[in-house]
Amino acid sequence: MGKSSAASAAASLRSSFTGIKLAILTGICGGVPGIGTSNEVFLGDVVISKSIMQYDLGRKYPNRFAPKDTVEDSLGRPNKEIRSLVATFMTLHGRSGLQRRASHVLGQIQQRATDEGHQNLYRRPPATEDRLFKPGYLHRHYGSHDCGCSESDACEIALTTSCEVLQCDYSCLVPRSHLETVTSREQTQDGTVAREIRVVVGRVGSGDTVVKAGLDRDRIAKQHDLIAFEMEGAGVWEEIPCIIVKAVCDYADSHKNKEWQHFAAATAASTSKALLEHYAHMDSPPAPHTW
Repeated sequence: MGKSSAASAAASLRSSFTGIKLAILTGICGGVPGIGTSNEVFLGDVVISKSIMQYDLGRKYPNRFAPKDTVEDSLGRPNKEIRSLVATFMTLHGRSGLQRRASHVLGQIQQRATDEGHQNLYRRPPATEDRLFKPGYLHRHYGSHDCGCSESDACEIALTTSCEVLQCDYSCLVPRSHLETVTSREQTQDGTVAREIRVVVGRVGSGDTVVKAGLDRDRIAKQHDLIAFEMEGAGVWEEIPCIIVKAVCDYADSHKNKEWQHFAAATAASTSKALLEHYAHMDSPPAPHTW
């Protein structure tokens, strides 16, 4: 969709509904793994924005690209109400409550899909399908090929081919202790173990290009302290008071695929509903005291 189209849609929405106090932009995004940090991200996790960075807006010099200031500086930071709401979910108590409620809503969505004959539509893929390759390991043909693949680039065919068909080297996967623990539990409990939705709050990168390169992902994320990448947030943020609630469906690298998209969409929708319930409670006038 892109920032421009999102801004246009948000402006139209604002002109039609002048009393809008909060917009939630929900969907899927690419996650920044953040290994070794307090904001480590896994596939299926839900990202909530505390601010947005337009990482592709700036000036190109001969030897570098200099992004402009962050959106909160150039377009105004979130209003006090949104800052207060997001701050709640940055606390352990607030985030835990949101995760519990969102997980309950997700269960309802999954049950509804099962009742309608789509049992696996919104299921969580097994932890073994959460694969993070080393940033420099490209998704390309290896060995003798005349397709155009090189040490630093992949051909069009490779870009649309799965890791299984390309036979990507799983020895280049990044080991992650959390996933190893979850995988062990799934194996011992026949895959029936319930896993609560994880919520991560931080700065989200918004741009008009899809990030599909691990090295670029890590470089940009480190430079601007980002936890995820998406394509519409900056456009909406400029027009309407907004919170981004998106779930991670890939790691913004060349190995990205659609395996996690349906589950991620469901977790984002579930968390958005839980957040709205919390917001409605905050927005309600206090009950009169009785003495």
